[in-house]
Amino acid sequence: MKNISPDLYSFFIPGRQGRLFSSLFTAGGNGPHPLIILLHGIPGNEKNQDFAHSFRRKGFHVLLFHYAGCWGSDGRYGLESDIDDACSALDHMISQADQYGIDKDRIYAVGHSLGGFVCAHLAARRSEIKAAVLLSPCDACSLPSIEKEDPTNGKVIREIMEESAPWLSDTTSGNLIGECIEKADRLNMRSLAPKLSGKPLMTLGATRDIYTPAAQHLEPLEKAIMSIDGSKLTSHRIDSDHFYSDSRLEVAALTEEFLARAI
Repeated sequence: MKNISPDLYSFFIPGRQGRLFSSLFTAGGNGPHPLIILLHGIPGNEKNQDFAHSFRRKGFHVLLFHYAGCWGSDGRYGLESDIDDACSALDHMISQADQYGIDKDRIYAVGHSLGGFVCAHLAARRSEIKAAVLLSPCDACSLPSIEKEDPTNGKVIREIMEESAPWLSDTTSGNLIGECIEKADRLNMRSLAPKLSGKPLMTLGATRDIYTPAAQHLEPLEKAIMSIDGSKLTSHRIDSDHFYSDSRLEVAALTEEFLARAI
């Protein structure tokens, strides 16, 4: 397929609970192009569209979508349903690969904050994701262990859920916090290490992150991967805040360079 000029397509992806509102940023030039599934956090007010434009300039197609119960998508919001929605988005884009000029052998995932948590699960579950990038991931389902090790950050996670719930459909802070606790053993990010250790993975933490400090959210996964096989793990720390407010170009460049090597 030829796609001479960059473009933007908006459509609904069929999810398990209904329609997921989505946007596909397509790169210019002859296809097929590698695809990045870009996953935002909770409640999604930082959508990382600047990253989408940057990645597109480097020749990637980029999919942004909103989870069920979030920003116009149908259904009830939930942490595990976010992961289901990411799988639905991947399935849909594979089915539409010819239409949009997507190289099915070069599909990647990048996630920020709670989107990093979703990204880690998507990459662990699906062999079609060839490499992944976790940007200050929020390991929400490690809440019980985080509260024991760092009660201050445990309180912050609870506050994030309390502040996010009013933005989301058909849920409460109690539901979200309950899911963090009830599904901790099954969905914590450390448990993904056996599957993620076999896949190119870049992890990035911010030294001034007061929401998801790497010591509590990222390092347990990194250490678990290193104990198995760290040969495919690339790790960075940047002097910035959780949103990389003063380092957006640096984060985009590191991600692009990593995925370019994965290609």
